[in-house]
Amino acid sequence: MPEMNLGDVVIHYEEAGQGPLALVFCHGLFAQMADDFVREFDFWREHFGRVITWHHRGMGQSSKAAKYSLPLYALDMARLINGLGIERVVAVGPLFGGIVVQQFALDYPSKCAALILDSTSSELNVRISEEYYRRSQAQRDSPNVGAGDPESYVAAHRTVAGLREHPLTPRLKNITCPVLIVSGVGQSVNRRDVGAAMLSLHLPNNRLQLFEDSGPGVYRHQAQQFHALVLEFCQEHGIIAG
Repeated sequence: MPEMNLGDVVIHYEEAGQGPLALVFCHGLFAQMADDFVREFDFWREHFGRVITWHHRGMGQSSKAAKYSLPLYALDMARLINGLGIERVVAVGPLFGGIVVQQFALDYPSKCAALILDSTSSELNVRISEEYYRRSQAQRDSPNVGAGDPESYVAAHRTVAGLREHPLTPRLKNITCPVLIVSGVGQSVNRRDVGAAMLSLHLPNNRLQLFEDSGPGVYRHQAQQFHALVLEFCQEHGIIAG
């Protein structure tokens, strides 16, 4: 059970391989996503040399913390990869993880070789924001989040909801590394489609790929196509060898 003590929090992580470049998976609202991603390690290590996944502060096997916020989630990621001697990352962020990855890229641009944003957004409308605020209260009233601190899950849901009042959209122009945006397309336009369009409109160096019949988390629902697309994208930008 690898852990890194960052002073104010102890972060649980898993890794395979070595090298200064790593593909780093940043999970969504539930740490189980990170645990499931470990099954992908052999594939990604073959192409990137090193692959890492980790639990956000207060979630899964990472310790509780006195404070929770989007900048702190991003700071934990920065301190973790620095502690592991990683120079640059290809950061994969589905859903809430994609919001953390955007913040990470804004705060630590020199660490980013590329971003893979999956089924996420930089802002929310009123209806979806209110839905996440309601979910945040449910986390506190009847926590059913498995391992971890319910307050972290409350904070994470409110971070998503807060994109209504504090969108990342105006700052996206400052993310200059290559960004691959993927999202599922259902029978009707939904928040993921709108979020992907918003990201594509404002990120200066991006590619948008929509997947039919995929739910949230293309990396899970269309795994083989996702694998091929990420490799093609990173080869195109000279991040990994073709």
